[in-house]
Amino acid sequence: MPVARTLTVALCLAAVLAAASARAAEDLQRWVERALAPSAADYHGTVVLQIGDKMQTLRVTHLLADGKPLEWVEVLEGAPRETIRIGDEVRCFLPEDRVVLIDRAAGAAGLSYHPVGSVGRIESSYRLESLGMDRVAGREVLGVRFVPRDALRFGQDWWIDRESAVVLKRVVWEETPARALETQTFSDFHLGAATQTAVVRQKFSSRSEWRHVDLRGKSVGASETGWEFGALPSGFQLEGILQRRGPSGKTVTQWLIGDGLVTVSVFFEPWEGTETSEQVERFGATTVVRRQDPGALRTAMGEVPSATLQALLAAMTRKGGS
Repeated sequence: MPVARTLTVALCLAAVLAAASARAAEDLQRWVERALAPSAADYHGTVVLQIGDKMQTLRVTHLLADGKPLEWVEVLEGAPRETIRIGDEVRCFLPEDRVVLIDRAAGAAGLSYHPVGSVGRIESSYRLESLGMDRVAGREVLGVRFVPRDALRFGQDWWIDRESAVVLKRVVWEETPARALETQTFSDFHLGAATQTAVVRQKFSSRSEWRHVDLRGKSVGASETGWEFGALPSGFQLEGILQRRGPSGKTVTQWLIGDGLVTVSVFFEPWEGTETSEQVERFGATTVVRRQDPGALRTAMGEVPSATLQALLAAMTRKGGS
């Protein structure tokens, strides 16, 4: 019968389309999984970082030695600065001040961007969309868009190299108003080592005569902080707690809280003031909220809207009090 045949064809077509959509989603997930995994490729190139109308150029070298990543990032304009990462330790060299800053990889500033979540965890807070194939730095890439499921986070676009799965372009954007907040793009990218691992290791251990500032701190348990968090914003989880001695000599506590794609830092430092105030600043995709209360200076920062950071600070209470 014509109606029955039409219905059968429609149902078959719907099943085919659903299967194709499921395969496309699985393919997209596999691409993101490859990009999330630590890169086993040696590569080097030049990265252009754009924040608003400001641009900065970086020379990047990535190597893998004895199973540990080695990354060397050189700032090519303005004040000279180099950042070298070996495994979980990062050192930032500031020649003008003759200072070496030593930090953990998770807390270091620089080019390196290492989400800690799985695809499943990320998809609980973001919807994955394909942006199709394109070219970046003369290489074929697949574009993946991370669309936030709520107003607690910014969106991101990744352009993933087909051969190496290295993210060759990353854009952080917000929907209202629709605009790019920060863009990192390889203007040239080459697989293979531009230098030997021994050279990077030698630079990592150099400048022993400079002043070394150790910012690594130590991991501590929640019971040692004197603070606790109530309900965290949707999708966010506590990923770690560190304590270190700050410039004032007082102990600074840092909570690392993430949703799988971004990690936010919340800092607490005792202070002697009695006034209450709050400041909000934005540097590209990074938002900073500083809140002063009697006896407490708290700062939250990360690539999220200010409302998310304010919600995190509001969720903090002193143990045994408010």
